[in-house]
Amino acid sequence: MTGHVFLKDHLKKLFGERVQRIPLDPGFTCPNRRDGEGCIFCDRYGSAAPWIKPGMSIEAQLEKGADFALKRYNAKKFIAYFQAFTTTNADAGTLRQMYEKALLAKGVVGMAVSTRPDVLDDGIVELLKEFSEKTYLWIELGAQSMNKKSLEWMNRGHDPGVFAAAVKKIKQAGIEVIGHIIFGLPVEDENETLDSFRSFLDTGIDGYKIHALHIIRDTPLERLHKRDPFRLQTMDEYVGLVRKALRITPHGKVIHRLTGEAPADRLVAPLWVLEKEKVLRRILE
Repeated sequence: MTGHVFLKDHLKKLFGERVQRIPLDPGFTCPNRRDGEGCIFCDRYGSAAPWIKPGMSIEAQLEKGADFALKRYNAKKFIAYFQAFTTTNADAGTLRQMYEKALLAKGVVGMAVSTRPDVLDDGIVELLKEFSEKTYLWIELGAQSMNKKSLEWMNRGHDPGVFAAAVKKIKQAGIEVIGHIIFGLPVEDENETLDSFRSFLDTGIDGYKIHALHIIRDTPLERLHKRDPFRLQTMDEYVGLVRKALRITPHGKVIHRLTGEAPADRLVAPLWVLEKEKVLRRILE
């Protein structure tokens, strides 16, 4: 499949060389987590990179991440990627200090801020707008599905309209927005997933990440699967569905990811998720 815009090429065009994201954990939690749990698939690490230690400063995380990216990818320019849990779950003053520190780090040419659609009040959007006028910035926003029953199954704590409204607010502020969506939900059939994906695109997102549903240890999803086992997508099914999604993706959308990753020591199933390069080759062949 050709003709699509992928993040690596998009950043190289903007900056003239490879730019690598450095995942960061600001130490916040998620407002959807009650009694230590929130969305059905989320564990206590909240997607934090495994090399980040508790209490590690943003500066130290950037330094360690930049050193790794230089050695592995020969990358000398970086996106400070605030990834773990809900990274706007703080007051504007705290966020301002955090963003300013990140932009002072050597080689940082932009920021990515990952959050929920229901944790973006006007003050935070205004702050992000201010920083988007200083540096390259995008917001990553979790939809996960545009199907109400699926969001209820996931315990997302919002409905599809909240995601659509958040995208509109971000776009009105002149900020790029990247959406996240999950394929392989057991409460959706293929047609429902593709309908959800079309609605997802129609919100006006600038790009997206697609992830396969996978089960991580010590999550509500793992307990549900043990108690009432449900069928997970095969690699063939996932590859076929993503290829269909690509065919209906308008040109100009920036594709950030077509398959997710999971730590091998925390992944329960499906194990093919670990074969990222194989999955990507099959999608793009």
